[in-house]
This record gives sequence, C-alpha cells and structure tokens, in this order.
Amino acid sequence: MSIPEWAKKHQQKGTTIETHKTKQGTTNYYLRKITSKYNKQKKRAQKISGPYLGKITPQGLIPPKHQQTKKTTDPTKITTKEHGATQLILNTNQQTIQHLKTHYPNHYKEITTTAIFRLIHNTPLKNADFYYQTSNLTQTLPNTDIKNKTIGPLLRKIGLQRETINTFLQHYIQNAEHIAVDLTHVFSLSENIISATLGHNNKGEFAPQLNLFFLFSLDHMMPAYFRVLIGSIPSAKALKLSIKESRAKNVVLVGDKGFFSDANVEALEQDGLSYVLPLKRNLKLIDYAVLKTGDKARFGEFFRFEKRIIWFYEYRVGGRRVIVFLDEGLGVEEQKDILGRIDEDRLGGKDVDERLDEFYVDQFRLGTIAVVTNLLDVLACEVYGFLKARVEIEQMYDSFKNVLHADRMYMRDDYQVEGWMFINFVALLFYYQLRNMLVERGLLGRYSVNDILVHLSRIYKLKVDGDWVISEIPKKSRQILEKLDPHITKNLQS
Repeated sequence: MSIPEWAKKHQQKGTTIETHKTKQGTTNYYLRKITSKYNKQKKRAQKISGPYLGKITPQGLIPPKHQQTKKTTDPTKITTKEHGATQLILNTNQQTIQHLKTHYPNHYKEITTTAIFRLIHNTPLKNADFYYQTSNLTQTLPNTDIKNKTIGPLLRKIGLQRETINTFLQHYIQNAEHIAVDLTHVFSLSENIISATLGHNNKGEFAPQLNLFFLFSLDHMMPAYFRVLIGSIPSAKALKLSIKESRAKNVVLVGDKGFFSDANVEALEQDGLSYVLPLKRNLKLIDYAVLKTGDKARFGEFFRFEKRIIWFYEYRVGGRRVIVFLDEGLGVEEQKDILGRIDEDRLGGKDVDERLDEFYVDQFRLGTIAVVTNLLDVLACEVYGFLKARVEIEQMYDSFKNVLHADRMYMRDDYQVEGWMFINFVALLFYYQLRNMLVERGLLGRYSVNDILVHLSRIYKLKVDGDWVISEIPKKSRQILEKLDPHITKNLQS
C-alpha cells in the first residue's frame, strides 16, 4: 500500500509508518519509533518496534493522548491573583534578587519566580507557569518565561555555567567569618544522571543518589555555598576541592555522630581542615573515669550556654583533643525519659530487669556530649558553640528536604541537576531571609515561615474597572502584617 507524501514527510531516521484500515474503508497512518538489533541465529539485523509517536493526518502529527498538553486558561482572563506571599518574598530578598540580576541579567526573573514557587508550593517544574499566571508576579516580574518546554533547557544552561554559580555564591561566602560545613544526600530517579550512583547513605537507604555539599554561615545564619558531588565519592575526600572552589576562610567541619572514623579524620588532617566531630557514647575513645567519680573538682571548668550550666573536661589522644561536656539538665531529661518507659513496661507486666541493669551501667553517660577536634587553641565553650551550631545546619537540611522537598528529583542529566539545585539553593536563601526576620522580631516561636506564607497568600489583587486593587485582608493575615517589619510589608496593603 502506497503511503501519501503528506504522511511520508513525518518519517525520519529511526521511525516507521504503520497503516491501519478501518471498517469504513479509510486508512489511518501512525508513526512509531524503531530500532534494530543483530540476531545471531538469523545472522542479520532484526527490527524492534519502539514507542508509539502519534497519528499522522494531513494537518500534522497528533501526539499520543498522554503527551498532549491540556489547554490552559488565557492569562488575560484571570482577574484574581495571589499577591501577599509572593510580594513578601520579593520585599525581603531585594539584595539576593539584585545579585541574580547582576549574574543572570537575561534569566533572573525566571530564576526568582521558579524559586519563589518552589518555596511556597514545592511545585514541580511543570506547574510553575500555572502558579505564575495566577500570581501578581505577572505584574511585578512581567514576561517571565517558565513554561514547561523552556524551563528544562534553562536549568541545563545554568548548570553548564558552574563558574557563574560560584561567582554568585561569593556574595554569601566573602563576608562570613565562621563557616560550618556538612554533606547530605539527594536521590535521583533518572537513568541519565551519570553522577548518581547506588550506595548506602547514613540512613541505610540503598538507592541512586548524589551527595550535596553545603557551607553554612554561622555569622549570618544563612546557607552560603553548595556543590553537587558524585554519590560514590567519600565525604572527607570531597571537602578539600569544594572548600578550595568556595574560597571560604575559617571553615570548620561540624559532622554528625556517623561521620567519625579514623580514616575520615586522617583525611581531614592531611588536607589541613579543621573539624569538630561528636562521638557516639559507646566509643572506647571516650574516657568516662572523671564522670564516674561524681566529683566536680575533677572537671576542668564550666560555662553558661543559653542559661544552662555546662561542665567539661578534656584530654589528648594522639595529638587530637577530646572534650567531654556534661549538661546535667539534659541528663535529668534523659533519665526521666528512660525510666518512664521502663516503668510503663513494668506496669504492663513486662520483664525490665535487663534494661534496668543497662541503665545502671550507662547512667553516668546521661547528659554527656563528647567531641574530638583538632582546634587545639580554641576555648571549650567556643567548641561547644560550633557543636550546637549543627542544630542550624540540621534545620537547613530539614528545610531543604521537608519544606522544599528537594531531595527527590527527576532531572534528565547532570547539568539539569546542577541548575535544579541552584534554583533550590536560591529558594533556601529566600526561606532563611524570612526565618531570620522572624527571629529578629521574636516571632519564630509563634509562627513558622510556612505559617506566614500560607496566611499572606490569602491577600489577593483584583481587577476592578481595568485597575488592580488589593482585596479585603483577612483578620489573621492583618494581625501577622502588624507584627512584621513595616518596611518589609510595604505594598502588601496598598
């Protein structure tokens, strides 16, 4: 059966046209992808049918239904648009947006807008343009192109220019006097990510993953740098090059309890890196002899940290400094928790003798935090401060994974991964600017960043007689606005 010319023009290399005759006697033409594979038995190439690409008509190729994009609402017909949350982020992050404008003059609007919607909605890329069209950002950042077909190539373009990313990051590194560093992992479910390798992370999960290296400014309480690393590279070996690229000074690696090992510590020392590493309580490296005496005179000294008294003593092991801190308030809380659970089980008829024996053996460890460090001339209270700064780093990771949901991704290649992580890093900067504002005004205990964004997203702009005006503001949203910085909340009510 001959195939008409209007159908043949759609046939390209690696495709074939299939025909199907209907009951009415007409012929339909379909395009399908094909490949070939050598058949050893038949000693010739054998055709292998691939995915269905669509129906060919005189008017053109109709793609499969699952690939057809739904007709979107005409943006000019939308007369109610979200205003409060997006405007707050813009007002709070003018300096960051100016940095983006400097280094990405042609794409700063796309980066800013996508990062805003990552923060507010955790949106995947395919939904970013929908949120844009229903937001007043169409007025404040007009002509932003974040359609699904353009945002992917943009991420790849950003990822190809790592030097530009690093230049942007210098704004957050250069004024930081104290930097804490740590690594986390992200999962990739794409087969095209070369850097993603199968491996166990610190949670015991075995999956294709990448390592994500972060620097965090302890002075400004802001993330300051990131780098995506091949998943199979050991953490300690990745630090030296990352710190060199960042050009950061006074870097201190504040690890978690799973990071310490002789191999990791030796690698850090060979590279001349400073570290404060907490130790698991059952390690033989920790000498509890002083604690067992119960004699405070045997301790080195004490200091006050956030209204709590912290006792400590220290000793050297192979040129390294081991410090054992004792927070008796923490010890009382841990004892109450352990004995409370034992008592509940005993009342429930369970045998608890073995657990009580374990408690008696370990009781002197309660309330202790032991660290190993090569900061030999730093006061113990400062080392403790570095250790407690880890809480801020963990908060950052919590925001990255649970607020932005950025630890799962479906990017097509390594360069898109780099661009995607940059967008999420910018969203993290936006988040921390808002969080620091809440801390400065004493509001963080009452409101989270998400609380603020949810309530202020109920402030809309309405199109009335051709003009955009602010909607009525709900009582809760108005109460929040009254508590925030009036300079930051400008343009949210008028």
